Amino acid sequence: MKRLVSILVALLLVMGIAAQAEVLTGTADGFGGPVDVTVTVEDGKIVSVEATGAKETEGIGSLALEQLPAKIVEANSVEVDVVSGATYTSKAILAAVSSALGLTAEAEPADEPAVIDAADAYLGLGIVSNGRIGPSKDDKDVQVYSFNEVYASAIFDGEGKILYLNVDQLEVATPNYDGESMPHLSGLPGQPGYNMDADHDGKVDFVSENTEDNFLAEIAGWKTKRERGEGYKLNTASWQNEMDAYQKIFVGMTVDEVEAWFAKYASDVNGRPLKADSSNEQDVAKYSALSDEDKAYLADVTSSATMSLKDGHGDILAAIRKSFENKVPVELTIG
Repeated sequence: MKRLVSILVALLLVMGIAAQAEVLTGTADGFGGPVDVTVTVEDGKIVSVEATGAKETEGIGSLALEQLPAKIVEANSVEVDVVSGATYTSKAILAAVSSALGLTAEAEPADEPAVIDAADAYLGLGIVSNGRIGPSKDDKDVQVYSFNEVYASAIFDGEGKILYLNVDQLEVATPNYDGESMPHLSGLPGQPGYNMDADHDGKVDFVSENTEDNFLAEIAGWKTKRERGEGYKLNTASWQNEMDAYQKIFVGMTVDEVEAWFAKYASDVNGRPLKADSSNEQDVAKYSALSDEDKAYLADVTSSATMSLKDGHGDILAAIRKSFENKVPVELTIG
């Protein structure tokens, strides 16, 4: 009987009857919302992947939705490179496919503790503030004003190299700005009110009442850009994720080397990393002068971080420099 069953199974396999396609689904959080995938597996091989994400950014996240599924099928694996410039959506697709296949992501190994001699450890804190006229005006043609404070805390070794870096920023605007989660300042108690866009739809809803209670409550609700978390999205990821990417690049450099990196790889116009598709003539000329190796490096950089390091929103470079200038020797062990 067992022999008969074995022969029958073998015949079915030869005829292709036993090879059944399995359709699996998975979901992960993308840049703007959920990213859904449908994965078809046949004989243990990934034969097709479809990815959708209605809220992913057109021309950025949409590129990952179009290009990454084919890479996964070709490799028969989720171990593929992300689409340059669309890291956030790419990682969501890979996570959704992994979920569909029942795979669990391996935890990244923890960094080895860095033990620092007391004489070689210096702690610095730099704070740089600037005001800004803007962004834009409200629908009543009343100007928006804002101010920014950048905070850079760092640990340096005896040679001035950055061993640890953490940057955060507080941006506060007048309440007629429609940016969701943006901290607001309506004015000091007793001052005339300011146009208020309470539901962030680009239209003024009412004029603020600058009482002491409102003043204190407004300030108590302020959050830094790190505290605003994943809800504060930029071109490729959240502000905190883009800043983390820069921090990884700068650790191991001196402040002079950070500034040299910026001078070489960032736009003199807007302080953002140079990109191949820039339409600005000055940026195009600067990018064209780079070597092929530098251009490949920049493509990797801009897959995780594209925000400006020095513009009207804040001078992150100056804060890092000031943290170095304010450094004091400390005794500690990092780990």
